Formats: sequence, structure tokens, C-alpha cells
Amino acid sequence: MSTNWQGSERKSRAPISLTDPESEETATEPAVVIHAVPDTQAAAEPQPRQPAGADPREAPLVSGRRSAAVLRKENVNDQLPPATGWQAFLRAVSFGLISPKVGAAELARRADLSAIQRVYSRPMQIMVAQPLGGVGKTMCSVGLGSTFGIHSGQQTLVWDNNEMMGTAGVRTNANDSTSTVWDLLNVLESFETVTARKGELSYYTRHQGNNQFSVLVADEDADRMKSIGADEFNRIHTVVSRFYDTIIVDTGNNTRSDNWLASIEVTDQLVIPTTLKQNAVVSALRMIEQLESMSERTGNPHYKDLVSNAVVLVTQGGGQKASAAEQAKLREILGSAVRILIDIPYDKALDTGSIIDWQLVGDPARRAFERAGAEIATGLLAADSKRTTSAKNNNR
Repeated sequence: MSTNWQGSERKSRAPISLTDPESEETATEPAVVIHAVPDTQAAAEPQPRQPAGADPREAPLVSGRRSAAVLRKENVNDQLPPATGWQAFLRAVSFGLISPKVGAAELARRADLSAIQRVYSRPMQIMVAQPLGGVGKTMCSVGLGSTFGIHSGQQTLVWDNNEMMGTAGVRTNANDSTSTVWDLLNVLESFETVTARKGELSYYTRHQGNNQFSVLVADEDADRMKSIGADEFNRIHTVVSRFYDTIIVDTGNNTRSDNWLASIEVTDQLVIPTTLKQNAVVSALRMIEQLESMSERTGNPHYKDLVSNAVVLVTQGGGQKASAAEQAKLREILGSAVRILIDIPYDKALDTGSIIDWQLVGDPARRAFERAGAEIATGLLAADSKRTTSAKNNNR
């Protein structure tokens, strides 16, 4: 019978002595070395191959799967007392003597906020894209920035990557700042060093106070914005990814511009704002078809995966609306290409054309963006898991 232990972990470790070190030093008897007799049958069995460069000592001795299962509470949202609705009122007037279960609406909101609070193995990018203007790209970017900024606890940045003059600088609070992405580009070398600090980068962004996110606005000179191509985008993206956990990119209307294409390469979740009008839906579908064609031509499934996992935000827009039958048809066609459609109800605070202050937005619109944020977080988790799995497979 062979005394060999299959696997390289025991072979790579030094033998562990169970005797007193002092007694070993004073021992006079010579140590007896026992050599294992090779077993021809065991030797013929194939040994498990270790990945190149893998050190078996890096594997933990305790996995923690069973012990973690005892400590983990699968869902604490339903354990907390109600904070809204008649349930909260009844609990308050009875001084806690009567405490009904949390209502379905409040429980659903708690679940959405928990999803938004997920953390990932790396900075994640959300891209808000739609070739047609006037469908709410910037409004949705600010809404998502506020939602993630307030509820995630992570560092959130909204980046206006419009190849022309974007409107994020108009729809957010400047706080007396005149810095734009062009100003950051001019000093970018100083942030491409290990000594760069977030406090210095913050000078080139605009923090939104209680909305808990920052904005990197487009330059007011269209010629200077045109000069920000793929290389410039990638350099800026590398820098801001060091200091922000969630990056929401508000894009322009040209889906073939260099900075738009550079953004789609590093995007983890695609968000498509649209109204239920024919021109808006057709514009969104053409962008979808472009991304699907890019996957077919390059053999890279990334673009097609973004489409199938996309979240569509249906905004209200202005002007005359299509008939109910036409809207249902457009919704069905668009919904067949993406993962989910979420309606954003009209809110006057989102339709002023000027600064959006999330503190003034009503509960229905806030709740819709929380629902959207949860769906986006689900997509980010899938993208993060997929890339992590791919990296592990490549290292084997």
C-alpha cells in the first residue's frame, strides 16, 4: 500500500513536528527515515495537474462555506419594522404593541436598495446611450447618478462624454466651478502617477452636495470636445476608475464617434432612454442593430451581450403622444431586444430644462429610478461575475 498522498500540497509543505523542540535537541537516538515503497498501480494513475505558476499553499485550509451558512441571514429586510404605509402608522399609534408585517411595496423597495448597495471586484461603468436627442439621456444620467450616489455608499461619477457640447453642465450644480473635461485632460499626466490624490482630482469635477455624486462635464467648446478621441477617453477613464466605483457615462448622438466607441468597449451595463414614439424607438433599434453587427463582424460577443442585458428607461418626453395601440406595439418590439423596460413617470422637477435637484423630485420618479438602479445592479453583477470567471479560466 502506497503512503503517497495524491496532490502536491503535502509534498510542498515542510513536515510538521509534534514533539517538543527541546526534546528533539537532547535526543540521542538517530532519527529513523522511512522511505515509501512505490506502488506501481498508484504511480500509473494520472495525477491532477496544477495550473502553471499555481502555489497550492495559497488555497485556504478553511473554506468557510458551512460556518458562513450558519452566520448569514439570507434576507434581513423583512425583519425590520415597517417605516411607511398603514403598517408604520398602526405601529406608531400603538407604541409598538401592534407591529404588522412590512407591506409588499416597502419590502420591494428595500430589496431594490439592497441590490444597489452591492459591491463589485472592480470599478463598473454604466453607459447611457441613444442616438436621438431630446429623449432624456442627461436627465436619466443625473437620475441614476443621484440614485447610486445616495443609496450605494460608493463613489459615483457622471461623465458627460458628448463629442459636442453636452448638457450635463447645465442640468447639474456648478458650485462656481468652471473646470471641464478639457481642463482635466491638460493636466492628466499629473494624475497618471502613483502619488495622485482624489482631493486633487475633485477640483476638476463638480460635486452635487446631498445628491452624493460628482460630474465631469463636457467642454463648452465643440472643437475642443471633438479632439477627445479614443486615446484621450481611455486615459481619462483609467484615471477616474482609480477614484470612483461607479462611472455613469452620458453620451452624445454619434454612435460612430471615437469617444463613443471607446466608451462601449469598457461598458458593463447599457442603459437606453427613449420615449414611446416611432422616431425614438427606431433610433434606439438602429443603435442596437449596430452593436449586434459589431459582434457579428468582430466575433466579440461583448456588444451583443450589452444589448441583450440592456435596461430601457421609457421617459415621457414632450409633444403629442402616440396612440395606446402604437405604444404597445413599440414597447413589444423594443422589449424583445433587451432585458427589461422600466417606465419613468413624469416629474416637473425633471422637466425644467435647468438644474435637477434630486431633493425636489417626487416619490414616483424616485421609486422608478430605484427600480432601474436595482436592475442595472443586477446586470453589473452578471458582468462582473462573467469577467472574473473568464480571468480565472485564463490563468489556468
